[in-house]
Amino acid sequence: MNNRRKFLAAGGALAALSALPKAQADSQSQGQSLYIHGMVWNRQLPSPMNDWLIRLDAKVDMPNGNQINPPVSGFATLGDDFHDGVGSHVQISAATLDADRLTISGFVTESKTPGLAGQAVRIEGKVQGTTVEGLTVSIGGSVFQGAGLVVIAIIAILLG
Repeated sequence: MNNRRKFLAAGGALAALSALPKAQADSQSQGQSLYIHGMVWNRQLPSPMNDWLIRLDAKVDMPNGNQINPPVSGFATLGDDFHDGVGSHVQISAATLDADRLTISGFVTESKTPGLAGQAVRIEGKVQGTTVEGLTVSIGGSVFQGAGLVVIAIIAILLG
């Protein structure tokens, strides 16, 4: 299990570093896109959730550089290579990046487990460079914790 985590972290770090943008834009017309990849779990939850090793992939566009208000351009997927029931799509409805504190919220739009559809999702963590420390993913009333990687891509936003 430890080798699997090291392999995933190394692969994610390489992907994150290769995606960092080289171009710079005028600071008044910049927005950010966040790309998050992480893994969370909670062995204390009741079965079957206690055995889920959830892989999280998310993308959120932040036109103001640090905050999104609806309508939102963001989505996430949840999955586990061993447990198909985790497979879910998440619509992002709000996100903030306040200094180093990241908070993203949304809801499950569809899932292989019908009971997860419609559940609230909250993704939180402390951004440190290209990592998210203390990554927490809440699905309904269930809380999963782990680690993640984040790429903050600066994008030019055309102001009309």
